[in-house]
Amino acid sequence: MNLLHIDSSIQGTGSASRALTREIVAQYQRTQPPTPVTYRDLADRELPHLSQAVLSPSDAAEAALNAAILAEFEAADVIVIGAPNL
Repeated sequence: MNLLHIDSSIQGTGSASRALTREIVAQYQRTQPPTPVTYRDLADRELPHLSQAVLSPSDAAEAALNAAILAEFEAADVIVIGAPNL
């Protein structure tokens, strides 16, 4: 089982959603060991938006990043998404 953990709050350590997702992932790891976790922080590093370059990748670096992000998602059996409540 692979777990993809995504956080998106800009609040950093004061974020309730980050605390919640951290606890959910920890609880999952306690009950389902060993669970490889891939972590992505969207506030720290935004995902590229859909663009013409994504549809017909002329930039090798952007194409590689998009392929890596898609591979993370496809490899995940469990996805935990932390999104702030505005």
